[in-house]
Formats: sequence, C-alpha cells, structure tokens
Amino acid sequence: MAMGFAITGEAGDYNGRMTLFVILSCAVAAMGGVIFGYDIGVSGGVTSMEPFLKKFFSKVYTRMMEDTDISNYCKFDSQLLTLFTSSLYLAGLITSFFASFVTKSFGRKTSMLAGGAAFLVGAALNGAAADIYMLIIGRVLLGVGVGFTNQAVPLYLSEMALPKYRGAISNGFQLCISIGFFAASILNYGTEKISGGWGWRVSLAMAAVPASVLTLGALFLPDTPNSIIQRRNDVEEAKRVLQRIRGTHDIQAELEDLVKAKEVTKTKTNQYKTILQRNYRPQLVMSIAIPYFQIVTGINVIAFYAPILFRTIGLGESASLMSSVLTGVVGGTTTLIAMLVVDRTGRRLLLIIGGVTMLVSQVIVGFILAAKLGDHNVLSKANSYTVLTWICIYIAGFGVSWGPLGWLIPSEIFPLEIRSAGQSITVAVNFLFTFIVGQTFLAMLCRFKAGLFFFFGGWVLVMTVFVYVLLPETKNVPMEQMDRIWREHWFWKKSRRGKSSFRKMKLPEKCALVAAIVPKIQRRRITKCSTTPCEAGDYNGRMTLFVILSCAVAAMGGVIFGYDIGVSGGVTSMEPFLKKFFSKVYTRMMEDTDISNYCKFDSQLLTLFTSSLYLAGLITSFFASFVTKSFGRKTSMLAGGAAFLVGAALNGAAADIYMLIIGRVLLGVGVGFTNQAVPLYLSEMALPKYRGAISNGFQLCISIGFFAASILNYGTEKISGGWGWRVSLAMAAVPASVLTLGALFLPDTPNSIIQRRNDVEEAKRVLQRIRGTHDIQAELEDLVKAKEVTKTKTNQYKTILQRNYRPQLVMSIAIPYFQIVTGINVIAFYAPILFRTIGLGESASLMSSVLTGVVGGTTTLIAMLVVDRTGRRLLLIIGGVTMLVSQVIVGFILAAKLGDHNVLSKANSYTVLTWICIYIAGFGVSWGPLGWLIPSEIFPLEIRSAGQSITVAVNFLFTFIVGQTFLAMLCRFKAGLFFFFGGWVLVMTVFVYVLLPETKNVPMEQMDRIWREHWFWKKVVGNKYYNSLPPVAKTYAVVCLMATSAYHLQLYDYQTIALYYSDVFKRFQVIAVIPYFSSRFLGPSMVFVIVYVWGREFPNARVNIHGLFELKGFYIPWYMLAIDLLLGNSLKAGLTGIAAGHLYYFVTVLYPLSSGNNICRTPKWVRSEPSEGVIFRGRSHRLNGSTTTAPRPQTTTSEPVETSTEAAEPPNSDGVAFRGRSYRLGTRRSAYGCGCRSMDSGAPPKYGCVDARPGVPPS
Repeated sequence: MAMGFAITGEAGDYNGRMTLFVILSCAVAAMGGVIFGYDIGVSGGVTSMEPFLKKFFSKVYTRMMEDTDISNYCKFDSQLLTLFTSSLYLAGLITSFFASFVTKSFGRKTSMLAGGAAFLVGAALNGAAADIYMLIIGRVLLGVGVGFTNQAVPLYLSEMALPKYRGAISNGFQLCISIGFFAASILNYGTEKISGGWGWRVSLAMAAVPASVLTLGALFLPDTPNSIIQRRNDVEEAKRVLQRIRGTHDIQAELEDLVKAKEVTKTKTNQYKTILQRNYRPQLVMSIAIPYFQIVTGINVIAFYAPILFRTIGLGESASLMSSVLTGVVGGTTTLIAMLVVDRTGRRLLLIIGGVTMLVSQVIVGFILAAKLGDHNVLSKANSYTVLTWICIYIAGFGVSWGPLGWLIPSEIFPLEIRSAGQSITVAVNFLFTFIVGQTFLAMLCRFKAGLFFFFGGWVLVMTVFVYVLLPETKNVPMEQMDRIWREHWFWKKSRRGKSSFRKMKLPEKCALVAAIVPKIQRRRITKCSTTPCEAGDYNGRMTLFVILSCAVAAMGGVIFGYDIGVSGGVTSMEPFLKKFFSKVYTRMMEDTDISNYCKFDSQLLTLFTSSLYLAGLITSFFASFVTKSFGRKTSMLAGGAAFLVGAALNGAAADIYMLIIGRVLLGVGVGFTNQAVPLYLSEMALPKYRGAISNGFQLCISIGFFAASILNYGTEKISGGWGWRVSLAMAAVPASVLTLGALFLPDTPNSIIQRRNDVEEAKRVLQRIRGTHDIQAELEDLVKAKEVTKTKTNQYKTILQRNYRPQLVMSIAIPYFQIVTGINVIAFYAPILFRTIGLGESASLMSSVLTGVVGGTTTLIAMLVVDRTGRRLLLIIGGVTMLVSQVIVGFILAAKLGDHNVLSKANSYTVLTWICIYIAGFGVSWGPLGWLIPSEIFPLEIRSAGQSITVAVNFLFTFIVGQTFLAMLCRFKAGLFFFFGGWVLVMTVFVYVLLPETKNVPMEQMDRIWREHWFWKKVVGNKYYNSLPPVAKTYAVVCLMATSAYHLQLYDYQTIALYYSDVFKRFQVIAVIPYFSSRFLGPSMVFVIVYVWGREFPNARVNIHGLFELKGFYIPWYMLAIDLLLGNSLKAGLTGIAAGHLYYFVTVLYPLSSGNNICRTPKWVRSEPSEGVIFRGRSHRLNGSTTTAPRPQTTTSEPVETSTEAAEPPNSDGVAFRGRSYRLGTRRSAYGCGCRSMDSGAPPKYGCVDARPGVPPS
C-alpha cells in the first residue's frame, strides 16, 4: 500500500578508525584525480599559448592575432582545437566501459595501474608531439588513462573509507583533480614564459609525473576488501585487508556485509543487465544524473578553456594563464573544505550550497559579459578581474559540492553486484558530457556569447532542485547497506516496488513469509522520515596507514583527471600550441580585431581537442564497469593508468592534430577506467565515518592534478621555441605512471573481493588490514549480505533500473550532471582562454589558472577535513550558494564591462578572477569532491559498479558536452554563459536540499536506509518487507493487525482458550488457504467478506493502521477498497466481497433482529456458550445467548457502569466497545444490546433477546 511511511531499522556503522595506511593508500589512489585535474588544467592552458596555437591550430592563432573583425567570443571557435581537448573525454568515455570490466574482474588496483600506464604514455606523446595527429593520439591515451582511473579511483576511495569518513576520503578524488588542475595551471603559467615557444611541451609532458606516481604507487596499494571478496571471494584475505585499513580486528560486521554483498553478486552475472532492474533504478538514475549535472555545471568548460575564456574577456596570454592558476587554487581549496566537512554536513547540503553559489556566480558573470564585453570590445581591467573573481566564486561553489560529490556519490551508492557497472556508467556519462561540452564550448561561446553562463546557470538550478528533491543523504551509510537509503526515500521507495513472486512460492515458503512479515510490521519502528538518517552507525576500525596509502595511490586517478583538465585548458591558451594545431584560432585571436572577444577561440576542432577525452571516457566507462566488477577496482585503475600513460606520451609527441586527438582519446580511456574505479575504491576502502574525507581525496587529487597542470602550463608557456606545450601534455604521464605502478601493489577492496570471488576469508583479511582491527565481523557480514543480494542481480544495469534502486540511479545521473553543469569544468578546461578573453595576457591567464588550481585544491582539502563532520548536504548547499553568487557577479561584470571587442581594465579583470576563485572555492568544498564522493558511497554492492559506471559516464558525457560547446556558447552567450551555469547551480542546490539525504557516517552496506527514511525517496523505494508482498498477503497482514489491535485493547481474556483459538489457530487457518487465494472467491473477496462482517459487528472498534492513523472497524473494508483503487487493482473482487458480506450480515443479523425470524439459525454444535469464555459476542450469542455468564472486567474503552447491589447486571452491560449493529436498533440498553422492547412493560422480548430480569430465561 502506497501510504508514504517508512519502516526503519537502526542505523549501523562499522568499527574502525582513520588509519595512516588508508590515508596513504587513498592518497596514492587519488592521484587518479590529479592526472584528471592536470589534464583538464593543462589542456586549457596550452590552448591559450600562442606557440601551441601557432604550431597545431594556426587558423585559430591567425584569427586571434590578426582578425579584428571576428567577435571576441568566436576567436577560439575551432573544431580541431576543441577536438584536442575533447578527444581525451571521448577516449575516456569508451574506456570507461572496458574499465568497468577490469575494475570488477581484476580489482580497483589493476584498473588504476592500467589508467596510470596509459596516461603515462599519453603524456609522453603529448609532450613530444610533432603534429596534430600525434597530439590527438596522446590525448586519446590520456583519456584511456583517465577512463580507467575515474572508474577505479572513486570506487577505491569509497570502499577503502569507513562510512563516516567516506565523504572526506572520496572527496580526495576531486581534491586531487583540483590539485592536478592547479599544478597544470601553475605549469602553464610558467612554461608560457619559456622563450622559443616550446613551453607547452613541458606542460603536456609533465602530466607524466602524477601518472608515474599513480602507476608506481598503485603497485603497492592493496585492493579494497570489497574487490577482493567480489573477485576471489577470499574472505580471509579480505579480512586481513579490512583489519589493516580499519586499524582494528573488530571488522566482522563490515566483513559480513561484504560477504553478503558478494552473495548477492552471485545471482547478478551481468551487471549492466542487473542495473537496469527496477530495484536499482535509483542508482542508475544517479549514475547518469550526477555525472551529467557535474558536467553541465559548466565547470569543465571553465577548466578546459579558462585561459581562452580569460583571454576572451580581455586578459593577456600570461594573465589568462595566471587566472587559470587562481581558479585552480580556488577549486582545490574549496574541494579540501568539502573533504573536511562532507561527512559532517552530508552530501545534500554541500550540493545545495554549491549549486546556489554557482548559480549566482554564473548569472553575475553572464550579466557583466553581456553588458561590457560585446563582440569586439575588451573588458576594462576592473571588469576583467570582477569576472575572474566571480568565476573563482563559481569554482569555489563547485569545489565544495558538485566537484567532489559528483564523484563521491556515484562511487558509494552502488551495491557490489552492480558497482563496477554503475561506476562505469557514471564515468561514461561524465566523459560523454565532458566531451560534448568540451567539443561544443568554443562554438557555443561564439554563438551564445555571454548567454552561455545563463545556459549553464539554468542547469545548475535544475540540478540543485534535483538534489533537494531526489538525492537522499548517504553520509555515514556503509556502501553495502546503501540500499536502505533508497527504500526509505519518499520517492525512490516507490520505484523499488516490483512484482512479487509470492504466487510462485510453495506453501511452506508462503506460510513462512506471511508469518515472518506480520510481526516485523508490528514491531518495526515507524518514523517520520527526514533527510538525515535517524541514527548514524559505524563499523569497527580506524584510519590505518595502509588505507591512507592505498587510497592515496588510487586517488592518483583523480590527479590524472585533474591534470588533464588543467593542462588542456592551459595548452589551448598557448600561442605556439594554437599556431601548430589550431592555426585558424590563432590567426583569429592575433589578427582578427572585428571578431567578438567571446568568439576568438570558438573552434570545433579546438573544442574537440578538449572534449574528445570525455567522449572516450564516456564510452570507456561502461566497459570499465564490467572490468571493475569482474576484475576488481585495482585492475580497472591499472588499465586506466596504462591508457592514460600512452595517451600522455602521444599528446606530448604529437606531430599533428590527429595524433593529438588520438592521444586525447586514450587519455579519455584512462580517465574512464580511473573515474569508474577510484571513487568506488576510495568509498569501499574507507570506514563510513571517514568515507567522506577519503572519497573526497579523489576530488582533491583532481584539484592537485589541475593545479599541477596549471603550474606546468604557466612554466612551459615561457619556454622559447614554442614547444612548452609538449612538456605540459607529456607530463601527464607522471601521475599516470604513479597510478599504474602503484595500482600493482594496491589491495582490492573487500567489497570487490566478495563480489568477484566470494572469498570471505580473503575479504576478511583485507578488511582486517584496512580497518586495523580484527573486529570486522559486522562489516564483513554486511558485505556478505550485499553479496547475497548480488546473486539475484545478474545484470547490474538491469538491476539498477529496478524501483528499489531508483534513488541511487537518479543520484548517479544527477550528481555528476550537476557537478559538470556548475560550469567548473568549463573554467578548468578553458581558464587560460577565459582569462585571456577578459583581458589577461597569455602568461597572466596561465598564472590565473594556477591560482584557481590553488584555490580548488585548498578548498577541496578543507572539504576533506570537514565533510565527515558537517555532512554532505550542508557543504553542497554552501557551495551552491557560493557558486551561484559568484557566477551572477562575474556575469554582470563581463556583460557590463567587456563587450565584444573591449578589453577589461586590470581592475575588472582581477575582480573577475577573484570571483572565479570564489566560485572555484565554492565548488571545491561541495560539488567538486562530493560529486565523486556521494555517488561512490550510495550504491549497494549489487549495483555499485553499474552505478559508478553511470556516474562516470554521465560525468564524462556532460563534461564532453559542456567542453565541446563552451567556446561556442561563450561566443554566442557571451557573459550570459555565467548566468546559464548559475541557473543550473540554483537548480542543483534546490535538488540537494529537497532530494539528497545525508550519508555522513552511514556504512556503505547500510546506505539503503537513508532512502527508506527520506521523505521523498521512501515513497519511491517503499517498505522493504511490506511492499514485497502480493495484495493477498497485504490484506492478510491488515487482518492480523486488526486482531492485534483487539489484543492490545484487552479484548482477549488471558484466562480462557479464546486467546489461543482466535489469535493462533484462526491465523493458521487463514495461512492454510493462502494457496487457494488465487481463486475468484477464496481470494480477496473472501477477505473482504470477513472484514466487512467484522466491521459491521464492531463498528466502533478502533484499529491502528501501521502506526499512522486509526480507523473505526466500520471503515476498514472501505479503506482496503481505496488502497486497491490507489494501487490500480481491480475493484471487482473487493466490491463482490462487500456485497456478499452485506447480504450475509442482513440475513443473519439485521433481518432476525427486525422481524424476530431467524432463517439462518446457528446449529447448536457451533454455539459458543458464555461460560466458555468467548470474548467476541456477536450474532450467535445474541440470538442463542444465556444469562449465566459472569460479567467481564471493564475494558479501557468502556463507559462507567453503575452496578446494582440487588442483582448483577447482565453480561455485556459493561459498555464494551464492540457493540454490534443490534445495539443501535434497540430502544434502551438491553442485556446484549439487542433491539428489544422495554423489559419494564412486561411484554415478552423479541426473539433472540435476553430478559434482564433475574430468573427470566432467554426466549
């Protein structure tokens, strides 16, 4: 019955503490975020370097330098330039699907290794690129690396972290993205100064540094206990790992959860088919929506094209790169803040705050650009810095919300049986939309102009509403218990209701089910749901060094992601890079004075350069889901690292645009794997109370990677000879190497071990090792239970579509989607371009990118520290508000001061830079880390891979979309672009406030309770027990509850046989005929007859309906009929039963009482004499009664009755509440409530009445 209530249990948690081992492990794993962030930062930086543009994008360079007639917004509009950025995401998209398989089958560690290796090779190719083909090939390899790391790292972080710290740990991925972006921005700013025009080579090649750290570090990482149990079912090994990472031997509860989760996976052989099932619908929705929303925040566009964007608004090349550095600093800082507070505030609050912040920021930036920039103007310095300031505020809003949480939430919401597939979908969606956004950004910038900010702002508004309404809180919920948050959510509990197999059961099974369910319904605590779990629990364990190291290595998947984001934006603002690969953009930028400021970088090729990574990552994420589920999180990270390594090599060595795009695609493949595995790895490795911090390490590493890319871009831009961009691109191989090598030594998570191999002992060993205690039984039991669930979920993607998983599905789509449409990726991609657009020079724009990287990394670090204290929701809301305000202000400044051909004054430019840093700070503490944390922790084991896959896929999808369209939107929307993203920030903030429950401290394997307790999702997921019953069993439950109500009203006499007869024997009579309930009459119609007659006999009896409200007995059958109507069931059976019951009651009660002629007299052998202690005195007693019964004790509902001293009052004269219809027919209170003539008149009473006068026998 859809009655809007939830039956809640007691929230649990695992034992453990935040061990140094977990911190180091997650730090290494979070390097997957660094390479991602670095790539985002460096690509935006090098594309704003004139030597880079001159070498690879000569048309862009010519247009930029010579074409004065072209709009400011359209100078960088080049498909080839866009392809350079987007190829990574396209490769990551494709890779993510393969990475899912690797992560599942070979572990999170292997996936990180693969991602690091691929990124390493891609960085090398990028750094050594001789032509555009080599550049693209390297970029593709970077995408492959990011595809692997983005698949594995979030999973690794989520699985390594305790539920109460999962938010912080998983947010480390986003922090690493911010760090990578910041590093790329700093490097871009430095390399832009290199004389000779080869600084971009340094920027690109330096991506190899975090890739190397990830690859080498992953060799020493343990795989998560989840992965160990999932792959090998080695419970002992999982136990050892769990004890080590939890810092306690008391890990049994968590280990049991892992084993249970593995048992579930046994029945789910095809995760992608499973995740499509109704039970996993919430996780599927989240795995698509979260990465989608994360991308359409617009953050990837800013990240990709920040230097170009800043050049568009009037900043010079150096100034735009420096502005990109600034945004990187803001993003990293706010992501750090999100890490610190996400497990205290919860995911929802941070997403909402971040959404509001981004929305305001985008609206203001859009207004400023629309009013002041125009097509051919240059913003004044004051306006340029005002826009930069609001972009920083926007990035800050993203950094505290959609940045980290866009990775966290998908990595934690999937059950083990679909975890790899879910993460694959998440990574694929992320890459897909990153590719789309990156590929279209320059064209959208050219066409939308300032309106582009309003476009993304609209999405921010949508995602904020989505979070508020549909995203439950996953804070502190164990990953293997995450299913409960959907069952308790007011909306998702409805989606989880499926058809019951009750009719297919054998009689003993049916009896056992019904006998078990009724007491549970009666005993379970009925609570009014809120967005916060009723009681947070935890598993035993502590934060061990092993977990820290493992998660640190896994989080390198975030570093490569962040590095790629940062480096792509940096190199695309380097003139030598533009000149070589995007000559039209370079020419337009340098020569075309007529083109709008917003359109100088509008090039589909330039956009494709950035977006190809996300498209590759999108496609990869689905394969990465399979790999993550079947081979473990470790394998997926290995694959992602390796692909990213190759992509970095190709990008660094790119000789032409094709090589550049191919390399970018490989980067996307790498990111597809790492974004699939790393958030899951972090969430599964972390204790619930530390999961927020550990999972936020992914976002922190993204920030670190972005920062590193920004720094490198800034440095390589200074290299003379115009080859600095090669260094920037090739250096992506460093974090890829670290991830790839490090993943070799990582343990797989206990969740993965139980899911893949059902090796409980191995999972127990891993669990004991990562928890630092032997007391891991509770957690292990949850894992085993989760595994048991996966046995029935052979296809995770089919499973996640089931109604029970609707909340997780929505979050896996909405969170990454909102994370992207904060606009942070836009700023990260194009920070140098953006800063050049607003008037900063090439070096200044790269330095600004470094600054934004610092801000992003710092705030992400703060988020890591507070996320497990403040919770996710608060950080998301704060970040949303911050980003919204920042974007609105930047939009206003750019609209008012920049114009199409103006250059912002220095004051305005730095004001814009300041607000962009504030924006990045808002993102860094909210959507940055939490966009990865929340998805990584909310999925139950049976759909975890699929949910994370969806999250990554949505993230990549909308990162691609935003990145692909940003420059075009900047050209066309102009300043309105910030209002566009600001609108989306508003939406996502409202979404968080309404729909995202708090997951702080909730063990992942117990996460399902937050949905069951959420005011909206509980309606979707429904009650776990009651809604699984067929209508017949539900009806019988109502009958049993009525009997129980009578028991509590003291209508049973303890001294008589009536208790046993009525309360036990009669129930077994009903159970016995259940097999025959399929017949037309013995089914619901018979029950309606019984209930109707009972209601007529005792119309005033009050029956408590499931603890929600009371109904009089007379209304019970009509209530049941109304429920059938609401559920869409046929009313024929119910109406037939009521009609039959009324006919029966008329013939046996009403007609005899009114006429005195009993045509259906009860046979003597079934008459109940009062002396037998019968309590329910109905028709037969009134018509065949006796006066020899002693009066009953007065009930609680009886009216006071005066007793005569001369003669005892007749029975039933005590005012018993159950007075039948005959009482209402009488003229006075007669002996049994019959409608008799007055006894004082001396006339004989009607037939069937009992004379109250002493000594007078009944007639």
